Parts: sequence; structure tokens; C-alpha cells
Amino acid sequence: MKLKGRQWVRLAPIMLILTLSSCALMNELNQIEIVDPDLSKAADGTWIGEWNTSLVKAQVSVNTTSHQITKIDILRHDCGKGKPAEAIVDRVIQAQSLQVDAVSGATGSSKVILRAIQDGLEKAVTAGKGTL
Repeated sequence: MKLKGRQWVRLAPIMLILTLSSCALMNELNQIEIVDPDLSKAADGTWIGEWNTSLVKAQVSVNTTSHQITKIDILRHDCGKGKPAEAIVDRVIQAQSLQVDAVSGATGSSKVILRAIQDGLEKAVTAGKGTL
């Protein structure tokens, strides 16, 4: 399909908006920082964590027992094409750390899921501090 002069004039603002939106989303995802909460202070239990960006949202259930991550369930993951990122929960459990590689091709969703897990673990740590 070949566009003529007037068609380009009408299409240009839409293309600009899409480009700027894409850049803003990438910036939002790149600014997510993932840190490991101190599991030695985590209480036993099940903790709900969530993290939301403009396009990617995640809610997880994290089980901690004896200062270890024993189970992670994804309760909600609004992600577009980022569904493969859900495999990251197995990496976290195996490593007992959030410092794992993102799932290739689903980096944004991987980061949002990791940040949701971090949120749940931070709740476990806060609860554990109250039991000392």
C-alpha cells in the first residue's frame, strides 16, 4: 500500500504518539529495581505481592517457610505477549533469589513479576520483624 502526501500528514501525528508511548513504557520498565529482601528475617506464611506498570501488571502469592521461598503462584498477569515470563517463578525458587535472568523475549513482564515477588517477600520480612 502506497501512501500519498495528505495521508502521510494525517498519519504522522499518530506515529509520533505511538513512538513516544513506546519510549515511555520502555523507560518505565527499565527503571524497575529488583532487590533481594533478607529472607533470614522472613516470617512463615503466604504473602500477596503486586506490581503494576502502564501495560504490564502482576499479582503473585509467595509462600515462605523456614526463611525460604517454597512456592510462588501467579494470580494475575496482564501482559500482552509476555506470558512466557511466568516461567521465571521456577528460577526464583531454585535460586532462592530475585537475581535471576529475565525470560528472553519477555523482559518487561519478567521484571514486573520479579517486582511483585519482591513486594510479597517484603511483606514476609516486615511480618518476621514483628515476631522477634
